[in-house]
Amino acid sequence: METNEIINKYIGLRPLYKKLAANVSIIIEELLELHNVNFHAVNYRAKTVESFSEKIKKPKYTDPLIQLTDFAGIRIIGYVEDDVNQIAKIIEANFEIDKNHSLDKSLELGVDRVGYKSVHYVCTLPKNRTILPEFDRFKDLKFEIQIRTILQHSWAEIEHDKNYKFSGELPPEIQRRFKLVAGSLELADREFNQLSREIDNYSKTVQESAEKGDLDIKLNSTALKQFLTVRFEKLILTGLRPDFNGRESYILGELRRFGIKTLSDLDKIIDKRITGLNLKGSVYGNFLGLVRNIMMLNDLEKYFTKSHRNDWGVLDASSKRVLAKLGVDTSKVEEYLSNADK
Repeated sequence: METNEIINKYIGLRPLYKKLAANVSIIIEELLELHNVNFHAVNYRAKTVESFSEKIKKPKYTDPLIQLTDFAGIRIIGYVEDDVNQIAKIIEANFEIDKNHSLDKSLELGVDRVGYKSVHYVCTLPKNRTILPEFDRFKDLKFEIQIRTILQHSWAEIEHDKNYKFSGELPPEIQRRFKLVAGSLELADREFNQLSREIDNYSKTVQESAEKGDLDIKLNSTALKQFLTVRFEKLILTGLRPDFNGRESYILGELRRFGIKTLSDLDKIIDKRITGLNLKGSVYGNFLGLVRNIMMLNDLEKYFTKSHRNDWGVLDASSKRVLAKLGVDTSKVEEYLSNADK
C-alpha cells in the first residue's frame, strides 16, 4: 500500500479513534471515582495525521495501521507514585492488557540513569464492554494508556518541548543539566509520596483517637476534618458535606480566636442540638458552616466579637433554616453581620 493511501486510510479511521479515546477516558474517570482515587487529570487524544505521517516514515513500520497502537491515547496524571500504582491496578483489572507491548518506563532507566518515567499500557476494551451496542464499534481496537505523577508529567512535557526546538537532540551540556533536574524531580516525587503516606497515617491515627474519645490533639486541618467526620457521621449521611470548601485556614483562625486549641476544646463546646439534627431533604452545607454554628451556639456574641473577621456576610435561606432549627436568633446574626459590613 502506498504511503498516501495509508495516510488517507488513517484520515478515515481517525474520527473512530477519537471517539474511542473519549469513551475510554470517561470509563477511567468513573472507575477512579468509584475507587475513591485522587487524580489530577485524565486527558485523551487521537493521533494527529501529521504525527502519523512522520511516524510511518520509519523503516520498521511495514504495516503501520496494524503495528501502531497509539492511534487513541489516554493520559492519567496522579499526584504521587502511590496514586500511579493504585491507578495501574485499576487499569489492569478493567481492560485487556497487551503485556508484550506494555511497560513501566522507570524500569528501562536502569540503576545509573534518570529521565522520563511513566507506566504505559496497550489495551483493548474487555468483552463485557464490547457486547454493549454503544461499544461494539470499538471491538479489538487498541489504545494506549499512560500513567504518571504531576512531576513526571511536568518534566516530560518540558523535555519534549525543548527537544522539539533542538530538532530532537539537545547539546550535551544542556542534556546533562536536564538529567540532573530529572534526578531532583525524582527525589522530590519520592519525598512527596512519603509525605502523602505520613499524612494518611496521621489521619488514620486521629480517626482512631476520635473513635476512642482521646482528643488531646492539637488543632490542624487534618485533625479537624477527621474529628468532624467521626463525630458527625450521621449528619454526613443526611446531607452534610465533609469538606471546608478550600477554606481550612479561615476556620482554623476563627477557632483559635475563639480559644479552641485542641480537639478536646472543640468537643467540649459542641451542643447536643447539632448532633441531633436531621438534615434529610434540606441543603445544609459543609464542615465550614458546621464549625461556625458550633461556635455561635456556644456563645454568639463571642463568635462575632472575637472570631469573625467579616470574610462572610450573607446569611442565606438554607443557613437561616438550620440556625432556626438549632434555636439561634437569626435576627441577631443578621445584626452582627450588618454591623461588620459598616
